[in-house]
Amino acid sequence: MGVGFRSGEFQSAIWRWGPLILWMAVISGLSTDAFSAAETGRLLMPLLRLLFPGASPASLDLLHAVVRKGAHVTEFAILAFLWYRALDWRRSGWQTKAALTALVLAAGFGALDEAHQMFVPNRTASIVDVGWDSLGAALGLVGRRMVQR
Repeated sequence: MGVGFRSGEFQSAIWRWGPLILWMAVISGLSTDAFSAAETGRLLMPLLRLLFPGASPASLDLLHAVVRKGAHVTEFAILAFLWYRALDWRRSGWQTKAALTALVLAAGFGALDEAHQMFVPNRTASIVDVGWDSLGAALGLVGRRMVQR
């Protein structure tokens, strides 16, 4: 007999790791030219002008930046939550080690994401964005902890 997963084990592994891997792929896709500031501005700026008709161009630029940084925080809150979920699989109670590991892995993925952007023509890599990603990861884990209580 060969070594491998039984059907139930395979399904469990897919359910455990699949969402995490899929979300990392989504983040990687968002790290491409298609989601550069210029590209998101084409979509968001008309919407922001509609929502804030009296806003100055500088204010609209600031709002665009806030939306983009908010996306970083949200993406990595979800990523850390999914890392924790995979690492904490079938355990009960809060797992501090799993939470710290999830935080480090999410922040590390944020650093890799920014390193990738150094090689994407219309993207700019920023250590500040790794900070936003890490903040999001921490907030995702705080949220997870609050829900678990």
